[in-house]
Amino acid sequence: MKSDMSKGILCAVCSALIFGITPVLASITFEMGSNALTLTFYRNVMAVPVLLIILLVRKVNLRITLKELLTLTVISVLFSVTTTYILYDAYNYIGVGLSTTLHFLYPMFTVLLGFLLFKKKLGREKVLALILATVGVAMATGNSDVFAVKGILLALVSAVTYAGYLLGIEQTVIHEMDSMKAMFYMCIINGITVCLFDIYSGSVVYGLEPMAMFCTFILAVANSAFAYVLLIIGIKLIGAGTASIFSMLEPVSGVIAGVVFLGEDLPLLKLASCVTILGAVMIPILKDRKDSAGKEAGSDIERLKE
Repeated sequence: MKSDMSKGILCAVCSALIFGITPVLASITFEMGSNALTLTFYRNVMAVPVLLIILLVRKVNLRITLKELLTLTVISVLFSVTTTYILYDAYNYIGVGLSTTLHFLYPMFTVLLGFLLFKKKLGREKVLALILATVGVAMATGNSDVFAVKGILLALVSAVTYAGYLLGIEQTVIHEMDSMKAMFYMCIINGITVCLFDIYSGSVVYGLEPMAMFCTFILAVANSAFAYVLLIIGIKLIGAGTASIFSMLEPVSGVIAGVVFLGEDLPLLKLASCVTILGAVMIPILKDRKDSAGKEAGSDIERLKE
C-alpha cells in the first residue's frame, strides 16, 4: 500500500513536470501560425503511432470491449478534447497567465465533485493543500492579463471539464484498463472528433512550418505518450483528488521552463509562489508518512503483545 502511494505520487509529479512545458511549446507554435484546434488535432494524431509502437513492444492486447470503447468515447469527447481546445482558446482572450490560474481551479472542482457525486472524504489536510496551491498559482501568474469575460468563462469551463476527465478515469472502466492502451484509443477518438468539428469550423492548419511541426510533435509525445499516461497511473494508485493536488506542480514546471527556454525573469513573487505550491504538495506526502508511521507503530505494539 505504501509502495503504491509512493509510485502514485511519483507518477503524478512527473506528469505535472512534463505538462509544465506545454505553454512554452504552445506559444512557439502559435507564433508560427498554429491555433487551438490545430494543436489539439496534431497533439493527439502524432501521439498515436508512438503509443502503438510502445504497446506492440510491450505486447499489450489491443482488443477492447464495447463498454470500454463507449466509455473512452464519452470521456474523450466530453472532457479530454474539450478541455484541451477551450483552454488553448482561452489563451487568445486573457493570455496564458490568467487562463492558467483559472484552469488550475480544477483540483477544487475535482475534490468538490468527488464529494458531491461519489461521497469521497474531504480531509482537512487535502482542503489546506488545495487552498495553498491555488494561492501559489495566483501568485505565479500575477495580474498582467487582459480582463475578458469570454476568456474567463472558457478557462473556468476547462477547469470543470478537466475535473470531469480525472474523475471519469477514476470512476469508470478506464480505471481497470492498461493506461497506455486507454490513452492510445483516446488519442484516436480525440483526433476523429477534431476532424469532424473542423468540417464546420475549417480552423485546422494542415501545412505548418517545419519548426512548428517539430515543436508540436515534441508536445504530442511528451503530453499524450508520457504525461497523460503517468497521470492515469497516478489516479489509479492515489485517486483523482490527491493526484490533482500534485498536478499543481505544473505551474512551477512552467515557470522553470520559461526561465530556461525563453529567458524569462524570475521575480520574487514567482519564486515565492513556487515555494508555496511546493509546500502545498508536501502536505499529503507528510500525512501519508505520518499514517504509515502510525500503522507501523501499531504493528510493532501488536507484535510485542504477542
